[in-house]
Amino acid sequence: MMVNLENKYLPKPEHREFGLRSLVLYSKLSKMKLDCGDTTGYAHTAPSGHMDLSLWERFYLFGIGDLSLIELDYWPPQDKDVNLRSLSLPAAGLLQGCLMLRKLFIHGTAHEHFLMFLLRIPNLRDVQLREDYYPAPENNMSTEMRADSCSRFEDALNRHQIED
Repeated sequence: MMVNLENKYLPKPEHREFGLRSLVLYSKLSKMKLDCGDTTGYAHTAPSGHMDLSLWERFYLFGIGDLSLIELDYWPPQDKDVNLRSLSLPAAGLLQGCLMLRKLFIHGTAHEHFLMFLLRIPNLRDVQLREDYYPAPENNMSTEMRADSCSRFEDALNRHQIED
């Protein structure tokens, strides 16, 4: 599923009908490639009258926890002006509701605090952060992808008790 919008000039959506909850009728849907990579907007504070990407991400992901996903390959939306594609707080909160999820691939970065939300997914076995977004920065100095943060999350995931 690909979402392709220029969100910088769109008003806040009034209804949630577009959320992924509408896919709940497809009970055999277990794998999803959700590509919001061509969706652009404001990663940080949006100008008056506009929404930042975290609110749009909440709009797209609404109802994802109602699906029976086992594997999710996710490209978060991006702000090309600051070369940032990152998992937002609303996205991390909604993803933690995917109770059947075993594999999660995030094509972008994530703050350590947001990664820890993912540990609440009971069956999660594999999480991969892939910084393969375009344009790839030559020297990524962002604080959210520090090696120590990734190591702490990896250690916590390895200690994570999986029921089966």
